[in-house]
Amino acid sequence: MSDTHSSSFDAVADQPDTPQEPQQSTSSPYRRASIAFFFALSGLAMSNWAVRLPDIRRTLAINDAQIGLLLLCPVVGSLGLTLLSSYLIGTFGSRRTTRIGSYLIVLSLVLIGWSPNPYTLGGALLVFGAGMGLMNISMNDQASSLERRYRRSIMSSFHGVFSLGGMVGSLSGGALASIGLIPAYHLTLIAALLFVGILVSKRLLIKPQPRQQTAKGPLFVVPKGRLWLIGGIAAATVFVEGSMADWSSLFLTEAGSSTGFAALGLAVFTGSMAVGRLLGDKWIDAAGPRIALQVGGILGIVGLGIAVIFATPVASLIGFVLAGLGMASLFPCLIGLAGKTPDMEPSQAISSVAMMGYVSMMGGPPMLGFLSHAVGLRLAFVALLLSSIVIVALASPAARSKSNQ
Repeated sequence: MSDTHSSSFDAVADQPDTPQEPQQSTSSPYRRASIAFFFALSGLAMSNWAVRLPDIRRTLAINDAQIGLLLLCPVVGSLGLTLLSSYLIGTFGSRRTTRIGSYLIVLSLVLIGWSPNPYTLGGALLVFGAGMGLMNISMNDQASSLERRYRRSIMSSFHGVFSLGGMVGSLSGGALASIGLIPAYHLTLIAALLFVGILVSKRLLIKPQPRQQTAKGPLFVVPKGRLWLIGGIAAATVFVEGSMADWSSLFLTEAGSSTGFAALGLAVFTGSMAVGRLLGDKWIDAAGPRIALQVGGILGIVGLGIAVIFATPVASLIGFVLAGLGMASLFPCLIGLAGKTPDMEPSQAISSVAMMGYVSMMGGPPMLGFLSHAVGLRLAFVALLLSSIVIVALASPAARSKSNQ
């Protein structure tokens, strides 16, 4: 489906990302909603297939070991495309790569639902991970471009939309599963709805600068200057987020809670993150990146400290809420800082910071598992507390870039 210039919206969308654009066109709420849709798409797609994994497991008669191997497939696909994303964005622009990533995600949902055996399911999950890896950098580059046009923080709201998409996808997927709709029909339906949304939203994505259309980016990106500090905070943040996603329920179980109560661990953490992200833009603008990062890290220290010191179900939940609020706006703030740094091109800077986060996401939770095996899960959570301390320690030098002075 080719783009046209038949409407005023299309004309605005096809203007390049340059500072000379009039404010009324560059900050169009329609454009912001279109970019936000792709964040929502990521959350909706991921949660919808994830809630059907038990049914897929039964249908394909997959054991726990096979599930573990299959869940590595999206990680491998995501890592591979994240590594190449700077080159692809530099070559084609984030507008086109956002579209390609979204098409891969939609296609993968259909493939996941109709997979007849574990091998095809693994291939489908690989495609899903590739789409997510490409989208992760591309849509953040789009959001960063729009944030520079707004001249105020809006990045956190986009990540809040992703979290909301995940919550809505979990609820809708659970509802469709409860009425007996098989995964193949369920995921095909979701894919069709998301595809319609892509066709509507893709026109208002930001067109790259003319030089970006001809200058190819580097194949792999290494951070420069303060991006190492920004990436270090991103790695510490994602380590806490990923570990809480994988280990919070088990922490509550070991603290003496029931299985049902333990499930609240992840719910309150992700819920508080969603709320914090939706409110995070005003907070970042009011406090500034340095204070926002420091306060977020301090909330992480306090929350995780409460969980580790008291280690009771109720106290741990309170700690998880505080930690979720603390972590909520950190990664969006870091992406915003990376996109404004003078050390590298925005897409390359964002890619380098996201890459450090991905390495932490893959290695962090397993490392926590090894620590737990050695010293117990309660003491292993001290590593998350130490990560929050790192966030506070690096916040001031990381936020003290030329663009933020």
